Amino acid sequence: MDIAIAIEIRKATRGSQGLEITREKACQRLHHRVATPLNLYNDGRGYTAVDWSLGGFRVSNWDRWNNELKAGDPLSWKFELPFQGFMIAFDVVARVVRIDSEKGQFACQFIDLDERQAELMKHFIEQLIRGAMTPLKDTILRIDSPVTPVSTEPNPSPLEQLPVSRIPTRMVLMSVVYITLGFGLLSLLMVTVYDNFLSLKVNTAATSTPVESIVSMVDGRITRVASIVDQQIVEGTTLLTIESPQLIKQIADSKSNIEQKKLELEAQRKRYTLAIETSGSVTSKESRLLEIDIDLIEQEVRLAMQDLLAFYAYQEDLSVLAPGDGRLVHLLHERGAVIKRGETLGFFERNETPVVDVFVTDQEARLIHLDQITQVHLLSLDQHWLGYVSDIMKDTLLAPSQEYAYRPDNVSQRSIKVRIKLKMGDTDRVKLRSGLPVEVRFATSQISQAVLNYLSNKELSNKEHSQIDAQPMSPQPTL
Repeated sequence: MDIAIAIEIRKATRGSQGLEITREKACQRLHHRVATPLNLYNDGRGYTAVDWSLGGFRVSNWDRWNNELKAGDPLSWKFELPFQGFMIAFDVVARVVRIDSEKGQFACQFIDLDERQAELMKHFIEQLIRGAMTPLKDTILRIDSPVTPVSTEPNPSPLEQLPVSRIPTRMVLMSVVYITLGFGLLSLLMVTVYDNFLSLKVNTAATSTPVESIVSMVDGRITRVASIVDQQIVEGTTLLTIESPQLIKQIADSKSNIEQKKLELEAQRKRYTLAIETSGSVTSKESRLLEIDIDLIEQEVRLAMQDLLAFYAYQEDLSVLAPGDGRLVHLLHERGAVIKRGETLGFFERNETPVVDVFVTDQEARLIHLDQITQVHLLSLDQHWLGYVSDIMKDTLLAPSQEYAYRPDNVSQRSIKVRIKLKMGDTDRVKLRSGLPVEVRFATSQISQAVLNYLSNKELSNKEHSQIDAQPMSPQPTL
């Protein structure tokens, strides 16, 4: 306490004064004083300290007053303090602060007491005053442990070098980071809600294009394969050349018949010439009969030639041609194979706008209706197109041309097929092939319908602008 209060309670009568408070100044001593033995040595002579503390000490048996000792003189002392089996000894310098010649005493104040000396003396005083039981050995070990010195002098920054206002860079950066993370989490939440609650996403889907079966019209043998599988060809290109043994026999018989008719015609002409020479007249009965036979044989030859040409034309028709622009998807027979009439030879895929076949369950089919807008994501090309539902059917019948079409593994559970027509240009149509895996998203809520309608209108406006930019500029009239 800064002020010590001594309260003295006196007996007070009723109506007289009750309390009397006496205030005294606090003690100005900075350290506790102790009177334990402390041996002092100065110039080889021993003295005893009457009382001492961390601030200084008082000597009572000084015997050299003739040295003109005065206040302020520094004296060199050697301390010896026995404690806990240790003899603590060190050299210090003290300055005389007070002299009492009558009592033969004077007091000194330590001038430069280092940290080690202060800690040892402080440990001794605490043992006496506070009753601490810490061994002196532990105190010595703690004092001798190396400690990194830290400056206690203040080092304030000059006010003139401080900026008027500081930009809170750390706070701004952390705010930007938190705002970015917040937007990211909000976007992730919106995408999750849109995928799971506002739309229907189906992965069991694939692109599909019209596929036709190539069927043999006659019994025969494949003599040549003119097209390569998966190669783009134009309409009318020869795919396969087929040779029919029956047709070859008919052509050979027709040729033989023509040759026979020609021989008969030559023989009749010779008889006609001989008849004219014999009768001497072209109007004779024999000549006229031979002339009629010649006309009849010539007519038969012409008919035989027409039949032969028809056989040749039919032989050309036996070659399988491409029904349109597209590609040969699969060929079932190679060159030299014997085929029968009505047998499937392969499959041809037309270059038409592909559709998407989606296989859904009965529960998912309840959320789908005709002309429903959809979004198709082609995984292999990472492209998106818009489309609409054109047909919903039960996938029960399987045509031969659908043998190579996509069908999911769990077709028994996803037995309803939804056909989607895509909205795309000719350039995108060429890139698509049948059987490419796609991901279809159906708009099952007003929010998803609004989103897909916005994307559809945006795509339509982009196409219109691209068409306008592609048109040539008309020349402007000059004045």
